[in-house]
Amino acid sequence: MLTLRDVVKDLDQLDDDETIYTDGSSPAARALVVAPRGDDQPREAGLRYFLEVALAKEAVVVWSEWREGSEPTIDDKLMAISYYAHHDAYLPRD
Repeated sequence: MLTLRDVVKDLDQLDDDETIYTDGSSPAARALVVAPRGDDQPREAGLRYFLEVALAKEAVVVWSEWREGSEPTIDDKLMAISYYAHHDAYLPRD
């Protein structure tokens, strides 16, 4: 099974209509990306909804825009995505 870090690392290759499921928000959390087809696989694996791929990508784009176009590291992407998943808002600038 993938980790959340693996999913974020390959985020650009994922389809926008897919959904990320995890068992937590740490980089090492188990993760699964599921296409929209009503699959019970995440629940059976003990995972819960985390965030849609399109929203995760948007959180990364906004992170970069709010930081004058800086290229985010994997850790920056993880922070931006996790923050959005928990607060329904973009990660504020420091």
